[in-house]
Amino acid sequence: MASEGADAYTTQVFFSLGLLPLILIVWRAAGMGAKPESRRVGIAWAFLTGVLGGTGNVAFFHALSIGGKASIVAPATALFPLVTVILAMTLLRERIGTAQKLGLGLALVAIYLLSM
Repeated sequence: MASEGADAYTTQVFFSLGLLPLILIVWRAAGMGAKPESRRVGIAWAFLTGVLGGTGNVAFFHALSIGGKASIVAPATALFPLVTVILAMTLLRERIGTAQKLGLGLALVAIYLLSM
């Protein structure tokens, strides 16, 4: 209902404006005692995280604005750790156990069942 009257980009702008006070508090707290080179790296990672997070939010809001059911879109996007696990397995060569494999399988089954 909240995004019914606005497009995905407008909704993202309001989402970001709502986070602004928290961002300022964290920025001020993080700047105390940090080395300049570590601050630059941290700012770069924070910027990349913000860009990727904002892109994900726009996709989420867009899915809702084109008629996606919140009961399907929200749980499906909440399974984003699957991407992390898959990247860790492929890029970092991390090994996962049987329980984790079962969990991944159940998460994929859940996405399928929700979309029916």
